[in-house]
Amino acid sequence: MVNEEPLDAANQSLSDALRASFGVLKLIMIVLIVLYLFSNVRRIDGHEEAVVLRLGRLQPTVYPPGLVWAFPFPIDEIVPLPTKKSNELTVSSHTFHRTADEIGKPLSFIARGSGGLNPSLDGALLTADSGLVHVQWKVFYKIDDVRKYITNIRSKALESAEELIETAVETVGILVASELTAEEIIRTRMDAVQSEMQLRVNERLAELDSGITVSRIEMYEPTPPIPVRQAFDNTQRAENTKERKVQDAQQERTKRLNEAAGAAHTKLVALLDEIDLLERTETADKTRLEELYVQRDQMLLDEVEGQAGRRIKDASSYLSVVVGRMQGDVELYRTLLPEYQRNPDLLIERLWERTRELLLADTGVTKVFRPPGARFWLKIPYDPEQARDEESQRLQEKEFDPSSLRPTRWHAIGPEGG
Repeated sequence: MVNEEPLDAANQSLSDALRASFGVLKLIMIVLIVLYLFSNVRRIDGHEEAVVLRLGRLQPTVYPPGLVWAFPFPIDEIVPLPTKKSNELTVSSHTFHRTADEIGKPLSFIARGSGGLNPSLDGALLTADSGLVHVQWKVFYKIDDVRKYITNIRSKALESAEELIETAVETVGILVASELTAEEIIRTRMDAVQSEMQLRVNERLAELDSGITVSRIEMYEPTPPIPVRQAFDNTQRAENTKERKVQDAQQERTKRLNEAAGAAHTKLVALLDEIDLLERTETADKTRLEELYVQRDQMLLDEVEGQAGRRIKDASSYLSVVVGRMQGDVELYRTLLPEYQRNPDLLIERLWERTRELLLADTGVTKVFRPPGARFWLKIPYDPEQARDEESQRLQEKEFDPSSLRPTRWHAIGPEGG
């Protein structure tokens, strides 16, 4: 056994220093190893989800918002993607090019000459009526399946998603525009166009199993080419004027029909149209026509209101008055006939005396005395007081009285009347 000689003071100090340095170095290495092991810890925001790529291979776990730990790079890579918020993308492939001065200005402030479009700068859609329409799309989308997106789109960022969506919007826009007119795209069916675009773009994204969903597509400033926009607007104004007048005419028609026949006018008009059609058809079913006549008459009596209903009711009441009057005349004739056959002069004298008494007692008759044998006529104007009284009486009669249709100077005479 060899005995080691003790070190001198200088060597001993050097040995202690080296030993201490190696201890510090070990500690630093341990700290670095720990830091390295925890170097791939990442916080996932509330609107994100994350997946882990281990040596480039997608792992099955999808991590919700919070802290995620993975092996250090390049073993593992954490890929976060926004899945819980809507992203916005503007697609300008189908709109016209704007100069620096025109950007941000409304369409009404943009004017162009009569020249055509520049295919290298201006985009447009060809419509079913061979028109051109400029459209700018605003697409709202989100990645709702991170695994599908990473696996099939093979991208770790949103740029690839936006490129894919832009391509789908461009293709689908051409197809949708080819099925509609320029007027429908710009004015009348904007909501339908946006819904159809969203549906078809989502179908294409689903075919690719992209994990992307479009929640809404909006058309921004759809317009015909700027050089012809004024003519298009003039045409639209004329169409609007036409539609407004048609609507006014329909409202006036409904108003007049309601005033004429009340709520039953729709059913009555349909019935009259059917009757008119059958009457003009040579081979019409006569039985059916008679049934319609019965339905019409019954409806006029029972259902029709308004002016026609009132006139029908007035006519019905007047008919009852006339029939009753005629029946009264017949009865009077039958009553007076035997007396006339016995003594015609006496009957005539009695009738004339009765008539004279009634006439002279009537307030509406102006009485004038003419001495017997006088050979002159007095022309006396109508009494103004009497005229005012009669007018006041007419104004006070608020409801129709069928009996008022009877001549006011007519009175039943005969044995019953004295």
